Amino acid sequence: MKILLLLIILLILPLVSSVSTTMLPFYQRSETMIIEIQGNILEPIERSDIIFKRGHVAIAVDYDLRRILDKYYLYAQVPSTSNNYTLFINNIATTVNGQTKLVNFNQTFEVTSNLTDYSINPGFIITNQDFSISINSNLDFSQTINSDFPEEMSIILNPGINNVNFDTDSKESGFYIATIGKYQVPIFITDSQSTQERISLTVYPKILRETLKINSPKSYNISIRNNGQQAVEGIYFVYNEDIFSLSNNSINLGANQTVNLSISLINTNTDILETILISKGSEAIENISFQIYFTQNDSQVTNSSNPEYYCSELGGKFCSATETCSGQNVQTLDGSCCVGICSIVEEESSSWILYLFIGVVLIVIIFIFLRYRKTKLPSPKNLPISSILKKSI
Repeated sequence: MKILLLLIILLILPLVSSVSTTMLPFYQRSETMIIEIQGNILEPIERSDIIFKRGHVAIAVDYDLRRILDKYYLYAQVPSTSNNYTLFINNIATTVNGQTKLVNFNQTFEVTSNLTDYSINPGFIITNQDFSISINSNLDFSQTINSDFPEEMSIILNPGINNVNFDTDSKESGFYIATIGKYQVPIFITDSQSTQERISLTVYPKILRETLKINSPKSYNISIRNNGQQAVEGIYFVYNEDIFSLSNNSINLGANQTVNLSISLINTNTDILETILISKGSEAIENISFQIYFTQNDSQVTNSSNPEYYCSELGGKFCSATETCSGQNVQTLDGSCCVGICSIVEEESSSWILYLFIGVVLIVIIFIFLRYRKTKLPSPKNLPISSILKKSI
């Protein structure tokens, strides 16, 4: 019996050890999992081969999978409920004892009862331009984290979602592991930046934060604007189809064109903490984040007349005194926010006011001069001698 058990273990061991990951045994609630899939992987792993389960039940998880150089990276937003979960990676083509085989890999992890301080999205970056990462702070007060990309800096996180911009101008093309707070984020900067125009999109709003009445239908209108001078085609959306329904799964944007997207909620009885990625090719360009809570108490339903967003959460910016907003001005928690482009006011645009003022002044001077000439007494040399010598009696 012992010999048979030993043979079974020896047969199973190569299958188990041929593929592994850097997954941790424990994660906090709503934390971001960023792992590398290791092993001799012969064929591409498809996104559809990734499954998360609680027990025997598959669950909806916001995740993405990419191959960067010769390695596979997976990031996922850990569930917000403490429990034991399992990651399944199916149909992995690898070698076992020198022979090519398809194996199914699984690994269990535990989500503890503690809520993570903050999570990030996305968990890796493939880009040839500047990019932004959405960091969701679960604390009720500001906190500061550190980053070493593109250089050492501090990031202040306000409660809720913070969209943090990262500059790649000082970095050469190549692969980096960036420390952003407690996360190690793979970043791959491609070498085609100089030959392609950077894709610049304005998404309004970038975040939806509401408390709704349970089981009430809800949809949102999102505007997506192409700020570039060239058309952008093949933009698609990565989202959880069990939670959202979109009016379009892909769009094309002409130069300076705006397209409206309707997003409807399918699930209206369970809190939604999800992100929809706006992507082109293998790159996530922008994102739309949702923090939707449901209640049966009418008094807890959000009053939409009050500003509940920071300017950065709407994808906006503050224009300086020498700039004008080419889009919509929205009142946010931190001031009047321009959802659009801040354009420098040209000096020539106000010169007509100066010319008009000078013209009015000249007209007034000419008018006064003409009135003065009309009322001026004739000079003595033009008067008759008799009138000069005439005396009053």
